[in-house]
Amino acid sequence: MFCYDRNFEITKSYRNRYLKHCHEIIRKDGYIFLTSTGFDSLLGFNLDTQQFDWGFRLLRQYEQWTGYTFDPRKNMGPRAENDFHINMVHADGTGIYFCGLHTKAVLHLTKDWEVTEYCSLPVGAHNGRPWLDGVLFIDTASDCVRYVPRSGQQLAFKIVTYDEADIEFAGVDDSKIARQGFGRGLCVVDDRFIAAGSSPSTISLYDIGSAQKVASVNLSMDIRNAIHGLEVWPFND
Repeated sequence: MFCYDRNFEITKSYRNRYLKHCHEIIRKDGYIFLTSTGFDSLLGFNLDTQQFDWGFRLLRQYEQWTGYTFDPRKNMGPRAENDFHINMVHADGTGIYFCGLHTKAVLHLTKDWEVTEYCSLPVGAHNGRPWLDGVLFIDTASDCVRYVPRSGQQLAFKIVTYDEADIEFAGVDDSKIARQGFGRGLCVVDDRFIAAGSSPSTISLYDIGSAQKVASVNLSMDIRNAIHGLEVWPFND
């Protein structure tokens, strides 16, 4: 994990044996929570002590979600496994929420370290999290951003695509993972606007109030470069 100053110069870095293939992070109450995708785990970095001092390993047993906490400072932690591909974490006063490519749900980790399903998600979804009175996520397989309230009308925003002739290095990836329209990266701007990322390297701003895309900027047409995570800057805790 790298620490930057406001000029985006690296000032410090931190390693841990149980941190592998980290996808997303979030700061909450003196901690940075990180997805350790390669260990099917979440890690907690204590900002006061500047140590990784908390971990949670997700398990699925007898069709039920469960897991256990561990101390990442010790060598008795989980094995390296990537069954759920945990790639998103969100934290607020009600607990920690997280999801992955293969969880098929946004999961809620309570203050008693119990795992429950907050809501279901389509397979392959990214960046699922509670928002307002519903759930916000990127439906990557359908190339759209969705907001689903508990009641009322659902919203779906189609991800930006371009003329194939304008895409640089098109077809470089036989697996079709490097493709345009691949949605990844999502952040809340306020109670009305959200920003979402997509390939090739595009950030779009959506207005939930008017149910429309209001702005979009492309950083590169190179299909090998993709948005992976987003945050509002400057950051206010």
